[in-house]
Amino acid sequence: MHELLALLYYACDFDSISEERAAPPQNRELGDLLSRTWVTADAYTLFISVMRGVGRWYEWREPPVSLQKGPPSPNPGPLEIQPYVAPIVEACNRIQSIYLKSVDPDLWKHLQASGIEAQIYGM
Repeated sequence: MHELLALLYYACDFDSISEERAAPPQNRELGDLLSRTWVTADAYTLFISVMRGVGRWYEWREPPVSLQKGPPSPNPGPLEIQPYVAPIVEACNRIQSIYLKSVDPDLWKHLQASGIEAQIYGM
């Protein structure tokens, strides 16, 4: 999640103004709004808002196992256990293995040969 917060913090800091620049009375409200004093608070507030939409991508806990309905099967067969993969990792892998491979096969081959996982640049 730090990759999201870092960008928000950078944007808030870039758009902020120092106290000296906000001094004229006609710009006081704008100066208060864009004050460098509040960069951290502004970035955090934006981060909370962004995480409401994308927070599920960063869930690290496995979803709960659903309870089987009905009587147990007399011969259930082999049990297949799939490792849990976080939604953000699934999305990054889909971007690299499907979209990037079809749009830029040379870049895809280079990333594959270099062992660069999609999460490194996809987040």
